[in-house]
Amino acid sequence: MGWKERKANRKKIASERIKELLEFSEVHRRDEDLSTSSIKTAVAISKRHKIRIASRYKRSFCKKCFTVFIPDKTVRIRIGKGKITFTCLKCGHIKRIPYTKEKIDLKKVKMENKN
Repeated sequence: MGWKERKANRKKIASERIKELLEFSEVHRRDEDLSTSSIKTAVAISKRHKIRIASRYKRSFCKKCFTVFIPDKTVRIRIGKGKITFTCLKCGHIKRIPYTKEKIDLKKVKMENKN
């Protein structure tokens, strides 16, 4: 087994482990310590092996304090001005994600009006 094959195998195992840890943290979201430690471990593995965490999972926890987002308990979610804003109620960290669906719809309407 060559070096590249071993590296690919390690990355595959690491990505599976990251997925398992993040799903575990979602299942045990009521136990704050357990979910936070599993998220920290998953982030450490992703950094070590240079693997991106899927956006679905990234949006489920705070990047700063690793708290699982539970609407109205640990996170405030607002939609406006072309973006979704997640505010962590534990540490105050703000995460903004562009909301482009409306912009795409507006472009289509403008294109139809021109024709």
